[in-house]
Amino acid sequence: MITAKDIKNKRFEKAAFGYKQEEIDEYMQQLEADFRAMEHDLEDANAKIQLLADKVREYRADEDALKDALLGAQKQGKHVIAEANEKAAEILQEAQARAEQLNDEATRQHEQAMAANRAEIDREKQALIVAQNQVADFKKSLFDMYKAHLELISQMPEPDYDASTEPEAPSEPEQPEAPVQTDEEPILEDTPKRDPFATSQFSAKTIRGEYDSRFGDLHFGQKNNNAKDE
Repeated sequence: MITAKDIKNKRFEKAAFGYKQEEIDEYMQQLEADFRAMEHDLEDANAKIQLLADKVREYRADEDALKDALLGAQKQGKHVIAEANEKAAEILQEAQARAEQLNDEATRQHEQAMAANRAEIDREKQALIVAQNQVADFKKSLFDMYKAHLELISQMPEPDYDASTEPEAPSEPEQPEAPVQTDEEPILEDTPKRDPFATSQFSAKTIRGEYDSRFGDLHFGQKNNNAKDE
């Protein structure tokens, strides 16, 4: 490749009737200047090309790094997503198991409470039935006794009462002296109430009145008695 220096150092031999030396030198100088400018432009172009090539290589390296980073980020993202999904599934499974456990526990406690309530209700029903039977037995035995008493009373003769044979009232005994009052309170003895059923001389009317005073509120046997009275 011919350079501007080669053109400058080129020498031509003289010959008869040749070209003018001045024109050749002027042309060679102009050609040298143009060639130097072309060399300079070529160097600038090569430098720019080299710079662009370096940039391209750098961009390619950055592109590879970006690709690697992108691939790494994608892999990391997939790993994070998979791990998050696995953790979420585990948490959901634990929550479902816990909810089922709580539901089973609540159901079991509810069933136990219902069973206890039913057992308590059954016991109360049985106790009520026993109490009702006892009350019915008591009423029946009391009514039977009442009927037996009435039958006995109805079979007893009424005593003849004569006012002329009424005994004289006994004279009042002398009142004893009042006891001396002391600070101690006197001990009162309980006086037993006279039971009209304990004597042999009583009438059906007396028995009926005493019975009504004792058992009138219970209303035992009123229906049967009313039917009997009618």
